[in-house]
Amino acid sequence: MKRKYKIQILNLTLIIFLITLIVFSFTACAKAAPKFETFKVERGNIVDSVTASGTVDSSEVKNYSLQVSGKVLDALKKGEPFKSGQVLISVDNRQNEILVSQAEKSLTVAENSLKIAKINYQQALDANHIAIQLADLNAQKAQEAAESALLSLENANRSADLAYESAISSLENIKNTYSWSVKSAKSALDEAERLLSAGPSAGPPAVTLDDLEYNVKIAEERWELAKAEQQSSISSGEDNIGSADIQSSGSIDSAQNSYEQSLIGQSSTYWSNLNSTQTAQTQIKLTGANIKQAQTQLELSNINLELTKLELDKNQISAPFDGIVLSSTFSAGESAGTGMTAISVISSQFIIKADINETDIAKLNPGQKVEMTLDAYPEKLLEGEIAEISPIAKSLAGIVSFEIKVKPDDSAQSYLKYGLSANVTIIISKVENVLYAPLQSVYEESGKKYVDVLTENNESKKVEITTGNSNYDYIEIKSGLGQGDEIIISVIEEAAASGNMFGQ
Repeated sequence: MKRKYKIQILNLTLIIFLITLIVFSFTACAKAAPKFETFKVERGNIVDSVTASGTVDSSEVKNYSLQVSGKVLDALKKGEPFKSGQVLISVDNRQNEILVSQAEKSLTVAENSLKIAKINYQQALDANHIAIQLADLNAQKAQEAAESALLSLENANRSADLAYESAISSLENIKNTYSWSVKSAKSALDEAERLLSAGPSAGPPAVTLDDLEYNVKIAEERWELAKAEQQSSISSGEDNIGSADIQSSGSIDSAQNSYEQSLIGQSSTYWSNLNSTQTAQTQIKLTGANIKQAQTQLELSNINLELTKLELDKNQISAPFDGIVLSSTFSAGESAGTGMTAISVISSQFIIKADINETDIAKLNPGQKVEMTLDAYPEKLLEGEIAEISPIAKSLAGIVSFEIKVKPDDSAQSYLKYGLSANVTIIISKVENVLYAPLQSVYEESGKKYVDVLTENNESKKVEITTGNSNYDYIEIKSGLGQGDEIIISVIEEAAASGNMFGQ
């Protein structure tokens, strides 16, 4: 029975093989119709984007160390929120407070010194003004005195000249007058002697010799008298000249002395005025230098105060922004020292950090719009923009990437928490309601682009097209195709043109 059963199975297998061989032979002899994978051209939106995963981070992170040691007065704890300017941690620093008070008092003293210096400077200016006015007045008086003395000297010289000229003129008049008297007396004497020599007979009748001799005697006496009077008058005139000369010399000497004294007084006034004005100007310079010194002292006092205030501020750390305490090392009452991080804070303004592959980084620019989702809120679509692209690459396991920072819109801040996972999508380009086709269906020849269109006869037709925007999957068709056109993506199967499985 078993042998008979095996023979039947073998016959059945042989029959099936023969039938299959016959069917395959007929199929191979007939030309099979090709089969294609196709796509109908449609209208829609083409969005080119870059996606990446990231985390929620703070826009600013600060780590602070204390600059002075001391007992901690107050310190915020981890997770506590704070406002900008709020004290994060402070230590006891009363010694610097005393130094600040001392510096403030020194500043007050410096300010008062400057005020006094300015008052003294103004007084020096006033004194200089008065000295100049007095110097001008004294110089004017000295000038007037010198001019008056010079005028007196000139008047004395003029009077002396007039007196001398008058005395000379009077002497000349005396000489002229008495010269005539002497000449007249001499003429009378000569006549009397002539008559005496001629005798009585030459004279008038009744004239005797005695008369003639008497006449001669009388004439001689008159002549002598005239000469004596002439000499006396001349001597008197000469005496008058000498007296006038003496008087004139006295007046001139007195006027000369007065003039010289006025010149001496004028010179003394000049030097006195010069000394007064120079003294006043020296005082101005001194008080001006005092002002500069007081100003310098004031500036030094201000600097000292600022330095002590800086030392005072070192006992506490204030928040630079609104934020949250990330970590806190010390608590109130503990002793804190320098050299270690006392408190770390983050800003309450959050950002998204994500790593972008180097192949996509060239497509990104600051300001580009970003769509985001958080793993904690997967249904909530958040928006923002690229705030910063790092110029320094990262390399992990041979993969190169660049970090970007995304600034979320204000409406997204309430959903953000430090450390949350996020997914970002950066929109590179977007066109709406355009014809599009699969990117793989387009090919290029001789600088032109083509697709293969499936005709009604189930044949392939090469069609030139013009393209536009694209993404990883689709490309915009600007011309060459219409909506509904069926294009070939790939050939699924194509029968052999001739022959069979045995190569015939």
